[in-house]
Amino acid sequence: MAVIERAPPVILKHFGADTEVSSAPLPWFLEMSEVGRILRRRWVTVILPVLLLSALAVGYLALPAQYAATTQLIIDPRGLAVLKDEANPQSQANESTLLLVDSQLRVLQSDDVLRRVVLSQKLASDQDFVEPSAIDRLRTWVGHLVGRASEPESDPTLTALRALRDRMSARRLERSFAVDVSVSTNDREKSARLAQSIAETYLSTEISNRSEAIRRAREGLNSRLGELRDSVQQAENAAQAFRNKNNLVGTRTQLVSEQQLGQLSDQLGAARAKAAEQQAKLRQIESVSSSDPAKLDSIQEVLQSQTIGQLRGQLAQVERQRADAAASLGERHPAMNASDVQLRSARNQLEAEVKRIAAAIRNEYRANMANVVELSQALEKRKADALNVGDSFIKLRELERQVDARRGVYEAFLVRTRELQEQQQLDTSTSRIISPALPPTRRQGPPAPLVLAAALLAGLGLGIGGSLTVEQFSGRVRSRKRLEARTQRLVLGLLPTLRRGIANGTDRLSGGPYEVAITRLRNRLRRDLPAKRPHVILVTSADDIVGRSRLALDYAASAAQENERVLLVDASADGTVTREIGLPPRHGGTSMPRRADLSDVLVRHSSGLALIPQDGQTARSEMRVYVDSILGAQDSYDLVVIHAGLIGSDATAERLAADPRVTAVLITVRNGESRYAILDKALAAIGGRPYVGMVLTDAEALD
Repeated sequence: MAVIERAPPVILKHFGADTEVSSAPLPWFLEMSEVGRILRRRWVTVILPVLLLSALAVGYLALPAQYAATTQLIIDPRGLAVLKDEANPQSQANESTLLLVDSQLRVLQSDDVLRRVVLSQKLASDQDFVEPSAIDRLRTWVGHLVGRASEPESDPTLTALRALRDRMSARRLERSFAVDVSVSTNDREKSARLAQSIAETYLSTEISNRSEAIRRAREGLNSRLGELRDSVQQAENAAQAFRNKNNLVGTRTQLVSEQQLGQLSDQLGAARAKAAEQQAKLRQIESVSSSDPAKLDSIQEVLQSQTIGQLRGQLAQVERQRADAAASLGERHPAMNASDVQLRSARNQLEAEVKRIAAAIRNEYRANMANVVELSQALEKRKADALNVGDSFIKLRELERQVDARRGVYEAFLVRTRELQEQQQLDTSTSRIISPALPPTRRQGPPAPLVLAAALLAGLGLGIGGSLTVEQFSGRVRSRKRLEARTQRLVLGLLPTLRRGIANGTDRLSGGPYEVAITRLRNRLRRDLPAKRPHVILVTSADDIVGRSRLALDYAASAAQENERVLLVDASADGTVTREIGLPPRHGGTSMPRRADLSDVLVRHSSGLALIPQDGQTARSEMRVYVDSILGAQDSYDLVVIHAGLIGSDATAERLAADPRVTAVLITVRNGESRYAILDKALAAIGGRPYVGMVLTDAEALD
């Protein structure tokens, strides 16, 4: 706990040289002993918040009971992916999906949904929803008091709608799609019925709204289908007309002229390759013929010819027969002539066949060359035609792209229209009620015992806290320890609080703690003050009027009871001691006597003390004479007690406090009432004179 550092211990001279004011740090707020005293003194402040909050709690419990019913539903914005491309695209669960659920909460609480509930449940004729509440009546009454015109009566449906909006609540459970819908009314069954109706109305409204949105989209697409169909037809007609005009025949990717050009190019290439091959063979034949015609039979075509093969077989057979005949008959035999003729005939046939093959190759080469020339001419012609139709074909492709683009848009619209038509008839929503509303078993709010206990505890805490806080910052004297630590002055005595019914000094000194406290104070002063008599005791205060007067009177009366010669002087301007004793006031025109005739104004009290009364009418100009007369008469008494006014507001009191003939100054401080600010000013006015002490009045035993 925070503490306030105090000044070093100060030894107060003359009032107990062995006594020191404690410099131990005190708690910044309050000690437990102080708390009890403050609460006893401020019991009204403590009990008032308790009574007030208890009354509010009883009033709260007296209000008509409210019952809250809750239904729970799942709002899943993802839905079912029935079709590939739906009007409401599906998404995975993430933070943005939760934001969609929060948006649906606003839809659930919207006037559109609630108005349907009001109409379906006939709340416009329900007194619980159209009758003004107590708060509304109070607001109207206050408005009449301040002169404000009353508001015109509104539509019952609108009134019921506002009441339903105020009595319903909806919230999403954290990190989930679950939503709680609650409604509070004065009837259990009605609360459950309305909560269930709100949830069902929201679900049906969402289905109808989604179907309506799909219908509007489908109608919008249908309205565009005719325009798109006409646009496609116009594009196709334009492309076909351009094709006919420019004689562009062919597929979508290639014209017939381009196909023919490619075919001619391929044919020309093949013909040229074949002509080159035949030219090579022809050159080989011509080369062999010019050098050695007999070697023509080595040409590949000759070797591959079946006729050549047969002729060679016949030649070989003739040669074999001649060789056999020559071996058996001899070269000169006449039969050998026939064999020679056959041999020459076979060789001639073979040579003729070889020459025929060579001639055929020459003829085929000439035919191929003619074909190459013809194909070359046709290709050149087709190239010229292709160059002529190139620009036209580019324009045709542009027209065909327009046809494709318009046809694609038209087909997409057509497919989407069919999908929306089917989707309108499907319910793809997964939102549903998972916990139907049930009639609540108890009223809304905490139980009555808990409300009363909370009101009592809160009121008690507020009262205690407020009392202690006010006391802490009030700057009042609360205990002896804090008083001594704050002023660095000793508290010489503690005067307890008097019982009710004790009015005068005689009753106060009839025995008891109060008389004991007065006796202890007198004994301490006799011990600490100088032995030289008489003692002149000035009793004053900063703001304790009652305690000052009682201390002066009771201190003097207690000394008189012990047969001391006591003079009590009422030097206060208000004359409180004089009035307490019950003496009649002096005449206002009487001047203060001199020392010689002071005895003329003395009054003997029943306790034996002598009293110089005061009634508050003494002129200010006579105060110095008054004081001198009092102090000059002290030799005739053992004790002089001067009851002075308040330091800081009475010049006579401050003059007496500064007079060196005054032995001691007693300053009364009322516990719980006197303020440090006023007390500090009074002590500063007294200054550092010796034998200045404080007496704490209305003190308690723990002080």
